[in-house]
Amino acid sequence: MNNKKFPTALAVLLFSGSLLIVSAVIQNTTHLALTSIKTPGVKLEAPTRVSTENDDLQQQTSPKEIQQINNFIDMAGNETSVSKRNTVTPPAVGHLSQSDTVALAASSVRKLFEVDMGKLQMRVILSDTRTSLPWTWAVHFSPYNAKTLEGQGKEFWEYDVLIDPINGMVVNTTAINNSLKRTPISASAASAIYKDASWINTAITILTDKQKESRKIVTATLINTETNDKRGMVAVQMMLEDGSSYTAEMRYPDQSLRCLTYETAQVVK
Repeated sequence: MNNKKFPTALAVLLFSGSLLIVSAVIQNTTHLALTSIKTPGVKLEAPTRVSTENDDLQQQTSPKEIQQINNFIDMAGNETSVSKRNTVTPPAVGHLSQSDTVALAASSVRKLFEVDMGKLQMRVILSDTRTSLPWTWAVHFSPYNAKTLEGQGKEFWEYDVLIDPINGMVVNTTAINNSLKRTPISASAASAIYKDASWINTAITILTDKQKESRKIVTATLINTETNDKRGMVAVQMMLEDGSSYTAEMRYPDQSLRCLTYETAQVVK
């Protein structure tokens, strides 16, 4: 797994039957430097209701999927985990528990990218992102054999999810494949994209069919075109009737989703 640069902040990670002290935060992709200290493992029970949780979360997360998430912790790192399930309070805790965070993150990856979550391990931190959100739950999913695959030069997918710990909103879900080569968008291609309604239609379909967003979309617009042309990405911002928005970033030229970002409506004081 390639290391990325992060602003530094101290956080606590509960993972693989160990208490992990993490000096890292999320910026684009989540790759963590970990120091392990033995402590009883934390497991996921059926998600507890919180006032800001999606109404259909419990329906979306089946008992089988909950067991799969428990297995992430049992199997990762080949460490022996204990059967007792504890509740541990993370630093700077908000209203969203760690177990709810894992359920929301797994649900978001599954519905946006149609992934079999039982084949992935996870890492969870409460990190200082130094953005508009002071603290964010960050969940990273990767194959159990990611290091082996990377050493063999094989392609594989990883997924990062950022969740607001106060209101329980998933603010970003990103699919990562470091083997993919990006194709910069030329001026002529950019002009064609601007005239091609399929990019906006694809973004709207992702939002309505996969994200299951029911609020009315007021506008859908290509944004940050100059920067994204160099990155080989096309970003469509969709404003909703309540002033909140989603941005779907898609890869050029195949229109596959790279990430979906959510921003709440700005409150005028």
